[in-house]
Amino acid sequence: MKKTILLVLICCFVGSSFAIAQNDAATIYFKDGTKLQGLAKLINGDQVKFKNFKGDKAQKYHFDNLEQVVINDKEKPSTYIYLETREGYFNVVRELEIGAVNLYVLEQTGYSAPMFVGGVNGQMNMAHGNYYDIKNLYVRRGVNGEITHLGSNQLFSKNFKNEASAYFSDCPVLVEKIINKEYKKKHIRDIVNFYNLKCNEQHVLILKK
Repeated sequence: MKKTILLVLICCFVGSSFAIAQNDAATIYFKDGTKLQGLAKLINGDQVKFKNFKGDKAQKYHFDNLEQVVINDKEKPSTYIYLETREGYFNVVRELEIGAVNLYVLEQTGYSAPMFVGGVNGQMNMAHGNYYDIKNLYVRRGVNGEITHLGSNQLFSKNFKNEASAYFSDCPVLVEKIINKEYKKKHIRDIVNFYNLKCNEQHVLILKK
C-alpha cells in the first residue's frame, strides 16, 4: 500500500513539474499603464509569477490586473492576454495573429491523473497518467468583436472546414481554398493572415483610423 501511494505521489510530482515552464525574460504590462521587466512564467492558468532578477523573491500577479504579458518562451516572443472565451469564462490565451481578424490559441498541457485498473486475481494495477497537449483556436473581429471558437486539435472537435468557411464567408476566394483543402486546420495562421491582407481591406482601413 505504501509503495502504491509513493508511486502516485511521484507521478503527480513529475506531471506538475513538467507542466510549469521555466522562468523566461518577460515584460508584464498593467492596466494602469505601468510595466515591469524581468523573468516570468505562467502559473495556475490565470496568473504570472514574476521577479526582477534571478534569485529574487517572486511575486504573483493575476491577469485581472494585467493588460498583457510578453514572454520569450517560444522562437519569437509570445503575447498573452486574458480573454473571455465564452460567457463568464476567462482564459489566458496566446495571440497568434492581429489584424481585422485576431487569432488566439488556448494551450493546455500536462498529465492526466494516474488511475487504478483491475488485474489478474483481483489485483489492482496502477496505470500512469497520459500527457495531453490541447490547443483551442479562437478568432475575433477587431478589438471588441464576438469570440468564435473554430475548434481544437482534439479528435472529437468541431468540423473546422465548415466552421472556418462560415466565419470567413465574406471572402469567397478564401472559402474556396478552405473547401478545396488547400488550407486546413494546421494552416490557421495562414488563413487569418490571408484574410487580413487580401480579403478585408475596408476593415483594415477602418482599424487604422
